[in-house]
Amino acid sequence: MSKKILVLGATGEIGGRIARLAVDAGHQVCGVSRGLNHREQVDLTGVEMLIGDKSDETFVRDKLAKMDIDVLIDSVPNIKNIESYSKYLKQVKNFFFCSSTGTFVPLQYFPADEKHPWRDETAVNFYSQSVRDAYILELWKKEKFPGTIFRPTNIIGQGRVPLELWGARDIEFFRKLKRAETITIAPCEHIMVQSGYNWDLASAFVKAIDQPEAVRGEIFIISCKHAITLGQYLQTAIDFLGSKSNIEHCPAEKLKDIYPEVTMKFRMDFLLQPMCLDISKAEKTFGYAPTRTTQEGLIEALQWCKNTGLL
Repeated sequence: MSKKILVLGATGEIGGRIARLAVDAGHQVCGVSRGLNHREQVDLTGVEMLIGDKSDETFVRDKLAKMDIDVLIDSVPNIKNIESYSKYLKQVKNFFFCSSTGTFVPLQYFPADEKHPWRDETAVNFYSQSVRDAYILELWKKEKFPGTIFRPTNIIGQGRVPLELWGARDIEFFRKLKRAETITIAPCEHIMVQSGYNWDLASAFVKAIDQPEAVRGEIFIISCKHAITLGQYLQTAIDFLGSKSNIEHCPAEKLKDIYPEVTMKFRMDFLLQPMCLDISKAEKTFGYAPTRTTQEGLIEALQWCKNTGLL
């Protein structure tokens, strides 16, 4: 059944893909943008565009509150946004928000599922997102605010530089591989990583639209099906680029002596956290079905980097 969907940040990497797939699924889609994104965008034909700022309470109250909306999707929310939505957008039947599996680390069991602890601050978790997510669930408990939280893993695919083994998204890592230069990394090849393809993440939002009752007040892990090791991940990049680079090792905390831009806090310390996650709840609840493995998503991302001149 066709629904009226409002996608905030519809010109962004994830928001644009959600809007595109929602139109393709037969929904009426309105996208909101501040008009400031000049990066590559997906085809938004069929999406009615509206210029506005979701952080402007007046815009939410005077414009969005008067719209006929079934589902509001915000892939980058903060608590102030959610306060505004819960206050003014009483007509919306479902709110979909994007979070991260970074709220779970360090993992206490493998594969981790949605029951894994995440509310307390740790040395490496995305605690600000944990606080926001807890606020959404508390609103559901107290006021039946119909929020749903999607927690993707490391996002990969066309449109962004992929994760590298310095713990960030530094294209220079892959440029060095392409130039067959020696690269130093921490001894991390045994660490598990689990990525999620950006189009697959967008598909989760759209599939969940068809299960409005089942997803309210719930958290869903969104990822590819299986984890791989960082060694497999690196080898995939080496093979794709035809690299002859020599890979050397040093302790993670010493990498900054070779590459000053490489830090430990929220970079190497997070990369060194094993990630292995269970997506069965999303599969069973609304038919989530990832189409790419981590290796396939990495190849698509690197091909996009080559096509756009980044590599």
